[in-house]
Amino acid sequence: MTAADLYAGRAFGLAKAAATTAASPLYVISAGLGLVPGEAVVPAYGLTIARDVPDSISAKVDGPFDPTTWFASAMAGSHSVGWGHLQEDGPGRILVALTRPYAEMAGASLAAAPPPVLERVRIFGANLIRALPEALHSAVLPYDDRLDALAPGTRSDFAQRALLHFVEHIAGQPIDRAADAAAVRSALSHFEAPERPARIQRSDADLLLLIKGRITPRASASGLLRQLRDVDGIACEQGRFARLFRAAVADGSVG
Repeated sequence: MTAADLYAGRAFGLAKAAATTAASPLYVISAGLGLVPGEAVVPAYGLTIARDVPDSISAKVDGPFDPTTWFASAMAGSHSVGWGHLQEDGPGRILVALTRPYAEMAGASLAAAPPPVLERVRIFGANLIRALPEALHSAVLPYDDRLDALAPGTRSDFAQRALLHFVEHIAGQPIDRAADAAAVRSALSHFEAPERPARIQRSDADLLLLIKGRITPRASASGLLRQLRDVDGIACEQGRFARLFRAAVADGSVG
C-alpha cells in the first residue's frame, strides 16, 4: 500500500492534515525504510527504534545498535529517496516533525542534506536541541509546553501539533527563518503552559498485570488508559498502552 495509507495514529493523522492544508507533498521518515514519499508503494512492516518492544530494531541486530548508522543504511535502500529529492517539490519550506528518538536517528542524515534544502528546513518537536547536530539547531522552531493551551494533545503528538499549528497560522507569511521563529514566539506569548499532573512510572510487567485485572469484553483501550492516568496516577504513553492492551487480549485475559 502507499506509505500515506500504511501509517496510522493521531500523530500521523495530524501530519497528513497539515500536508493537505498546505497542499504540499507528504513524506515519512521511516525507521524501516528511510525517507519515503507518501504516494510510494511500500511493504507492510513492523519496526521501531524504541527499545524493549517486540518490533525493536535493536533486538534484531548483532552487537551494539547505532540508530544513526541504521538510518543511513535505510536511506540507501530501494524505498527511500535522498533529502535532495525535496528540491523537486518547489521552493517552499520543508517542515519536519520529530520525536527525540527520531531526531537522534535521522538528525545526522538531515544535517548532511544539500545547503539549499537545509535553508528551507523548519523542525518541530519537544526538547530536540541536544538530540540534533549543531547545524540543525537554528532550524528548530521555539514551540514549548504553551502549545498545549493552543492545541491540546499528548506528548507523543507534540511535534505534529506544532507543525499543524504552524501551517494553519504562520506559514502564509514570507519565508524567513528568523521571522518564522518570531511568529511562533508571538503566538505562544499570550498563553501559559497548563499544569501537567505528576504521574508515577511503572514497568510493562506491572502495567500488564493491571490491565489483565480490569479488562472486560466491553472494555476499551482508551477507557482503561484514562482510568490508569486519572484514577491511578500512572504515566503511560498511548502507543505503549495500546501495545500492552493488545498483549492482554491476545493472552486471553478478557473474561
